[in-house]
Amino acid sequence: MHYLGLALYAEGPTDYYFLRPLLLRLCEEICLNEANQSVEFGEEVISLNEPARMKDAPREERIIEAAREARGAWRIVFIHTDGAGSAERARATCAQPAIDRLAQELPNDGLAIAVVPIRETESWALADGDAIRRVFGTPLSDEVLELPRNAADVETTRDPKRTLHLAFLKTNPSSRKRRQGVSPMLNALGEAVSLDRLRRLSGFQALETELRLGMRRLGILSELRS
Repeated sequence: MHYLGLALYAEGPTDYYFLRPLLLRLCEEICLNEANQSVEFGEEVISLNEPARMKDAPREERIIEAAREARGAWRIVFIHTDGAGSAERARATCAQPAIDRLAQELPNDGLAIAVVPIRETESWALADGDAIRRVFGTPLSDEVLELPRNAADVETTRDPKRTLHLAFLKTNPSSRKRRQGVSPMLNALGEAVSLDRLRRLSGFQALETELRLGMRRLGILSELRS
């Protein structure tokens, strides 16, 4: 049996809400269908918190130190950064330096995987109108909620956070829920969003491809035969 501990370093607190359940679901599904033996997971994806003393350090140093302090609890560290319209540039500047440093400084602990939505984390939540309806508790159609029509529209939506917020307001939430906004629902959206619909998005495809390669390096998935 393999034990696979997972950790996440994300850009902001609301990114953790959505990504932690989503990444756990993705890993569980891949391992259930493809692992060479059974895989046991921790109860949740660990949030990596940078030490206060590192707040002014370069991002990759903050990530490495947070990973170092959680040694033994993870074999895969997910490093999230929003693509802001240029996923390659965002990965090169905000994720790859930490991935390389982790491989150099903690080579026996595990590895790092980049998580780079083309725009923002909320764009992945927009990919599944059915999940949004269940979590928001509304029968309103995608058209009425003004959700993106297809995967291409999801990845070209200029302000996914605002689009999701406006869809929420169209459900006529109570004044209490209106004050709280969408943030408290992001965890439920991460639990509910369809992996198959996310697989239509190039940013998610890149994540899943890199994750499978990482799992092969860790010996959790068997190497592909040529």
